[in-house]
Amino acid sequence: GKTGSGKKFYHNMIPGSSVKSEPFYVAIITPVIHYCMGGLEIDTNCAVLGPGNKPIPGLYCAGEVAGGVHGNNRLGGNSLLDCVVLGRVSGVSAAKYMLGADVKPVDLVEITGGGLSGAVEGSKLAGGSYEDKMNVAGVGAAAAAPAGGGGGGGYTMEEVAKHTTKSDCWVVVAGQVLDVTKFLGEHPGGE
Repeated sequence: GKTGSGKKFYHNMIPGSSVKSEPFYVAIITPVIHYCMGGLEIDTNCAVLGPGNKPIPGLYCAGEVAGGVHGNNRLGGNSLLDCVVLGRVSGVSAAKYMLGADVKPVDLVEITGGGLSGAVEGSKLAGGSYEDKMNVAGVGAAAAAPAGGGGGGGYTMEEVAKHTTKSDCWVVVAGQVLDVTKFLGEHPGGE
């Protein structure tokens, strides 16, 4: 018959004859805060507001550290959306603050070679998962390495491998060659 949840069958049932040989995992469960509704007040660009509701220059936040985004109550599932959307908004705002007119627009489909489109596809898991085939390059994937100065080709990995010093450092990200020499001193991982 049906269970208390209204379901008749479960896909992960263990046959009674197998219970003795199946592994069971035990954990201590304690109350925790699973989402913090409080935090710093932000504007539409995710700039943190200071006294007089004025943005504090160069300070941006998103996710649980930002308060008031959901009002008095958060709908279940919105916290991930909050972190992703406002994370991108705060990232763009911080980039504009730091780079000014030099900031360049970024397209996730382009920089991932056609992956990470966010399109929901079928899944081997119950209900489907957006993660399935998420990194499979599709039609219109980003071009390989940028032209090496004057037409046609791109840099080879052998050429990139020659630029590995503190004074001349190149990396390849999503098929694009980037000169990161000036960034090394600011990189969180250090030089």
